[in-house]
Amino acid sequence: MSNAPQLEIRQHSAALRGEKTGIRELPVVSKFIDTTTCIGCKACEVACQEWNDLELVSTKQTGSYQTMPSLDPNFWNLIKFREEERDGVLSWLMRKDQCMHCADPGCLKACPAPGAIVQYENGIVDVNPEACIGCGLCATGCPFDVPRFSPKTGKMSKCTLCVDRVSVGIEPACVKACPTGCLSFGTKEDMVALGEQRVATLKASGQPQATLYDPPGVGGTSVITVLGHGDHPEWYGLPADPSIPASVWLSQKLLRPIGLLAMAGSIGATLGHFLRFGPKEPDAPQPEVQPTATGPEDVVAGDHILRHRLASRVIHWSTALCFFGALLSGLPIWTPILGWMSHLFGGLTVCRWLHPWLGLGFFVATMAMFGLWVRNMRMEKQDWGWFGPKALAYFRRTGSDPDVGKYNGGQKLFFYLVAGLALVLLATGLVLWFPRALAAPLPGLSWVLHDGGFVLFAAAIVVHIYLGTAAMPGTFRSMTRGTVSKAWARLHHPRWYREATGEAAGGLAAGEAAGASAGTAAATPAGTSDDAKK
Repeated sequence: MSNAPQLEIRQHSAALRGEKTGIRELPVVSKFIDTTTCIGCKACEVACQEWNDLELVSTKQTGSYQTMPSLDPNFWNLIKFREEERDGVLSWLMRKDQCMHCADPGCLKACPAPGAIVQYENGIVDVNPEACIGCGLCATGCPFDVPRFSPKTGKMSKCTLCVDRVSVGIEPACVKACPTGCLSFGTKEDMVALGEQRVATLKASGQPQATLYDPPGVGGTSVITVLGHGDHPEWYGLPADPSIPASVWLSQKLLRPIGLLAMAGSIGATLGHFLRFGPKEPDAPQPEVQPTATGPEDVVAGDHILRHRLASRVIHWSTALCFFGALLSGLPIWTPILGWMSHLFGGLTVCRWLHPWLGLGFFVATMAMFGLWVRNMRMEKQDWGWFGPKALAYFRRTGSDPDVGKYNGGQKLFFYLVAGLALVLLATGLVLWFPRALAAPLPGLSWVLHDGGFVLFAAAIVVHIYLGTAAMPGTFRSMTRGTVSKAWARLHHPRWYREATGEAAGGLAAGEAAGASAGTAAATPAGTSDDAKK
């Protein structure tokens, strides 16, 4: 990236506002490529390597004159060779492959790092290695498959259109080296006029399919190309109608604001619920001291019942710590509004490195929790009502369910939601961890699903925390000390309370209830009517 003062910024990645300097207006520059006069000498490749001081890259023989199969972090300019037969005539097509410097750059729109990708006022799109975090999301936004990740530097790289030369009035190195004149450089207006003139000449000489490739789907490009077979741009390795992938719009323009509203809305909803209904706690006074226990679950200990053994509590808090670590390290990557959170970890680059590892830890802990608790989380007939009326009654506190066991239907649904989202976040997170390992559209689709899963999870976890703390006092301590009071268990999980204590539905222990029933029967003469009993 050039630091020349002549380069005013038009826009940059992950900007909130005010990225345009507005100091002076500059004409948009453009490179003109005429594929019909390219001879494949590769002088432009050599010039690019030398001027940008790029490392030597080993060539690969794949049965073609092409230097290597595709672009490389240290090879920004590649002459592509292709043979196509049409009407019995063999055509040997060559095209200079490089960054197209789109007027509406998808790489810039997809990049989550503020200032990592910059578009100057003259139209050149450049990578700022100091701000790049190497996430590779820019590659998912590029319809031309240009940006490359360098394992050595941990940064993305691509053609800069020799911005350092252009900023001082010199044409790019490849244009300077071209021996046939198939490359030219100037203002976009002049290069378009040159291209249209060349297309007209080709059509007049018997090539009616000739066209000037300057796709409107990306706002036009600063690299415009004359194609002899313009009706088949795919023969040259170019998309027919390139545009920014829909995944960029869905993630940046739709899921991001929805996610922010969902998180703010869930916090506001829980606060409103607390102010309206307050905490739900037993009428009887609670023991001042809640013991810590480590034995088997569902065992009565004085006025308390052991609800969560030590292993359950350790796994629960391991899952929670990994989740919140992944959440806090992922939020500044997800939106620049929360970019200040990156300083908690030492910067955005550290967040990018740490986030996937914490996510992997979260998945492992979640699967351990699933294996430990799934036996108690089997959905029963009465639990399915939590998809509708029971959930409303629960939050409105308009009734109680005497058949609630150790976990109610809502807790079970949340349990399966967490397990399912953990799988989704793992699968999509692995793709986003190595976005160039798989072909489009899988990385873009994974990006949308990852963000969507996160938004749902973030909103649900706010409700989960509220219910486990302010809404139901005593619940949080059950996950720190393992025990709950009998009164708490009777109020929130009556069937589990009866099963653990052995009490019958009427409130007496099973033995006492049976004895009382027998005593009543003995004191009542046989054949006495109900009216007589009264």
